[in-house]
Amino acid sequence: MHLLSGFLFLVAVFQGCKTDCGSSTSCWDDDLRLAKLEALVEHLQRQVSDLTAAKVETEAELKITQDMAKTAVAGCSNKWTLKRTEIVFPNLEKLALHQQTPTYIETMPTPLPNNTRAVIVQVFCNFWNSDGHAYLNVDIHQEGNEDGGVASVENTHFRVYANTFYYEVMVPWNGDLPDKLKFEVKRSYQTGGDRNWYRLRVVGYILA
Repeated sequence: MHLLSGFLFLVAVFQGCKTDCGSSTSCWDDDLRLAKLEALVEHLQRQVSDLTAAKVETEAELKITQDMAKTAVAGCSNKWTLKRTEIVFPNLEKLALHQQTPTYIETMPTPLPNNTRAVIVQVFCNFWNSDGHAYLNVDIHQEGNEDGGVASVENTHFRVYANTFYYEVMVPWNGDLPDKLKFEVKRSYQTGGDRNWYRLRVVGYILA
């Protein structure tokens, strides 16, 4: 705004000073000053033009940013809901595998809602021997949904007396695919008696 005011003032001065005074020395001096003033005015004109263009571009960029922000907020409006359940798979209730790597494919007893985005799998270890091993590494994913993500669990327990270990993992879920979970054992080692074992259950799912 200050730049524009100055520009208008100089234009007024320039117009007021521009007269025909013949060939006197004073007029030549005036012409020189006017030429310099004219060059300054042209420079200010370019600056005003550049500032106007920059303002238009900034306003356009701001509008695009605001629109993107609104779109992002709208995309996050879906609420995630955690549902607790307990689904037992008899084959996975007391896993005591020793140097075996089987694959288990378990079917959900009832179909999950179409808007299920993940299932929660419980990994429980019962270790009841002070001089034994309970190792188990398993990859868990929905059958046919490897691209959606695989939950890899690794468990190594050795010479632990009378302890239990528990944690949960989320497995990506696609409602358009079969309601089947695939458990691929990658490593197992179990010694110390039949009181060292693992249990895998579905204990919840997430809706969105």
